[in-house]
Amino acid sequence: MARKLILLAALPLALAACSSQDDGESADDFAARVGNGQAAGSTDGNSTTLADATPVEADPPAGVDVTQLEKLGDISGADLGPRDGGCSFQSGETEMMLAGAKSDPSAPGKAVVRLGGKLYLLSLASGGLSAVQSGATYVGEGVLVTVTPRAQTGAFRDAVLTAQSATGASNAVNGKWVCS
Repeated sequence: MARKLILLAALPLALAACSSQDDGESADDFAARVGNGQAAGSTDGNSTTLADATPVEADPPAGVDVTQLEKLGDISGADLGPRDGGCSFQSGETEMMLAGAKSDPSAPGKAVVRLGGKLYLLSLASGGLSAVQSGATYVGEGVLVTVTPRAQTGAFRDAVLTAQSATGASNAVNGKWVCS
């Protein structure tokens, strides 16, 4: 009987040791990365330092092709302001844009993208969270970024992200518009 009790007590420990662990980003890590200004730790060797993550609100430097959005990486230095929710654009496994806004339809929205290794804040004049979720055009110095989700419903929708320069050059990327 004692042997059965010992085996029964050890079973949860054995199952826990055999279970697969999710090595993905936790909710706390995501919150740290996107909103409170503190860099989240990374062990992948490919993260951007906080100094590199400081948003730039000026014209992109000469030679930067604003139609070629890059992987966001560490965006802890980007202040998207108060928001009730948001969306991210992902092409494959690469997150290329994060946007958010308050629920109020008159509220502006903000988005962050990476160009030439630097973060850029883009703005949405009004429309609030529903405009962000429905797809919108975000404006920055020298760049327009438009997200056009397909007619699907739900948190994960197929979408096209188009980045356009002030000269009219553009690049469209297929991916997913993921909203919360």
